[in-house]
Amino acid sequence: MEENRIMHALLVDDEEEICLLLSAILKRAGAECHIAHTVAEGRAALNRTTYDAVFLDVNLPDGLGYELIPEIKAVRPDARCIAISAMDSERDRAVAAGADVFIPKPFNREVIFNNMRRLGFNA
Repeated sequence: MEENRIMHALLVDDEEEICLLLSAILKRAGAECHIAHTVAEGRAALNRTTYDAVFLDVNLPDGLGYELIPEIKAVRPDARCIAISAMDSERDRAVAAGADVFIPKPFNREVIFNNMRRLGFNA
């Protein structure tokens, strides 16, 4: 990603606390964050705005977050999709669905920044 360009991130998670934590971590690195709590809200956000990174909780009230990955990649092939879940057993399914990385919950600032750097973002 370009040195001075702001990263635009979409956070799709039904847990408000996770959204607040992740948003605070990413904003500290200079990112602009938008939040959605369901697959439907995530899909609507994707139709309105282009994102550099999309954090997807695996289990959402209306489906599986990684179901959005093909839609994300269709409109923005270079967008990074980061699956997050408390169930490590979902790792293989998320990666098979196209997730660039899987981050288990609970996570911390260091884990997020390390993975963002690995994906080519300035964190």
